[in-house]
Amino acid sequence: MSLIQRIDALLPQTQCGKCGHDGCRPYAEGLAMGEAINKCPPGGNETIAALATLLQVPVIALDPQRPPGPSQVAFIREAECIGCTKCIQACPVDAIVGAAKLMHTVIAHECTGCDLCVAPCPVDCIDLLPLPTNVIPIVGGLAHTAEQHLARTRRRDKARHRHLQREARLRREEAQRQSQRQARQQPLDNEAALKQAKIAAAMSRAQLSKARGALGSTPDAQQLAQLTALETAAEQARLHLEALQPHAGT
Repeated sequence: MSLIQRIDALLPQTQCGKCGHDGCRPYAEGLAMGEAINKCPPGGNETIAALATLLQVPVIALDPQRPPGPSQVAFIREAECIGCTKCIQACPVDAIVGAAKLMHTVIAHECTGCDLCVAPCPVDCIDLLPLPTNVIPIVGGLAHTAEQHLARTRRRDKARHRHLQREARLRREEAQRQSQRQARQQPLDNEAALKQAKIAAAMSRAQLSKARGALGSTPDAQQLAQLTALETAAEQARLHLEALQPHAGT
């Protein structure tokens, strides 16, 4: 594994942003560049010690501006949920299920306790509760045996995978939205271009007609050259308009 991957493997994968980054992987990238090892509250002293060993730097105390919190899980009071989907959009691991205008539910064994869903809730119906005994803790300091460490590692790997899947899904959805916007914009662009072409063709015809009417019975060479130029311009404007006409109906 690369250094960044090895660092990321030591992080709790809560994706909570309490380190100042958008997730564990960006913090791992910062750590590889020399960022302080004490910015991960969910990882706590255990993660600090592991990072110090890996990066061969001194162990330091957890940043006091980032105090650790208890192992927790989000819980939605479903009777009060209005189905706004804001918590679903905020969850970094897609641990909340539901649909617009329907109640939402937290999948407890997938929730990382990041608390990112709490603030967006407009009706304040989300509580952070102690982690149930049947849910494996994802944060540091709660795995003591080899079996517990293995179970936690598997849960962190799953949380990382869910986060990466979510990011990929968001990228696909954004690409689809951009494609739809472009598809909607194209007819408008074609319509505007067609309108301009019609105006240009009409003006060219008017200028040509005016020039022909102004010619005397014996036009000189300069007048004939001007007339030829106007005829060429009118023909080009006509051809341009014809070229745009098929696109106008699509």
